[in-house]
Amino acid sequence: MAVVLAYITVVLIWTTTPLAIVWSGETDWFFGVASRTALGALLILPFYYWFKKDSFRYDFSALRIYFFAAMPIFGGMTLMYWAGQYLPSGWLAIIFAMTPVTTGLFAYFLLPNQSLTVRKIIAIILSLTGLLSIFIPNLDTDLIEFQLMAIIAAILSVSFHSLGSVLVKRCGTSLPSLHVVVGALWFSVLGHLLIAPTTLVHWPELMPREVYAILYAASVGSVIGFLLYFYLVKNVDAMKVALIPVITPVFALLFGHFLNDENLTWTTWFGTGLVILGLILFEWRFKTKVKQVN
Repeated sequence: MAVVLAYITVVLIWTTTPLAIVWSGETDWFFGVASRTALGALLILPFYYWFKKDSFRYDFSALRIYFFAAMPIFGGMTLMYWAGQYLPSGWLAIIFAMTPVTTGLFAYFLLPNQSLTVRKIIAIILSLTGLLSIFIPNLDTDLIEFQLMAIIAAILSVSFHSLGSVLVKRCGTSLPSLHVVVGALWFSVLGHLLIAPTTLVHWPELMPREVYAILYAASVGSVIGFLLYFYLVKNVDAMKVALIPVITPVFALLFGHFLNDENLTWTTWFGTGLVILGLILFEWRFKTKVKQVN
């Protein structure tokens, strides 16, 4: 039951996160992601001290897990925030829905007993066709170069997210989920400080909804979301965890349309349908009946 509740909560959080990304980066996208990560890293410390059962580990194997777990945050989230300057939140959600595909590809090369069948290849082609159906007719001619780069950045973001998840799963860690999230967040904070040491010192003037979006993304998105996410990574098959983004695009599109005036065209819905259909085909496990011979 705990796993089911965690799964549903993560779906709800990820449905609203793309819009929070777009809003929190309206003035300064890098401040948006860096402040979210830093605030999340601070907010999670009381949880660590309240629920601490084991000592925090600093050995090489633990640091390696923290590093891998930081890839979806530092690598994936940073690129997604940059892409959010030029792409609607609904598009971010649809691109992020490709996580099962990238996770499946990385799992095929990095995890044992993983296969890449003809059905999965067809599913990948179908999902990519869906993405093209969304992007080609809806790109803004005035921002087309930036939007194309943003699409590439968002796809790289998904790749970092999937690779980090698969590597954490591959290590088979016994570390508590809370420790993994604490380590991942602080690794990510360090990475942001290395890129721009003064980012968190010189605060830009933010609009109220940017402040609320950063607070929401830091508390609910980073702390609660990642705690539950890595809990699922440890307790659920990696591909089932990767299915979470498949559920979110439709709701994310509606959130973006009604709350952020994002345009919804029939090609967007058609492309989204193809993406989801491809992902379902990619993940569907066909069962065969085996006759028992007496």
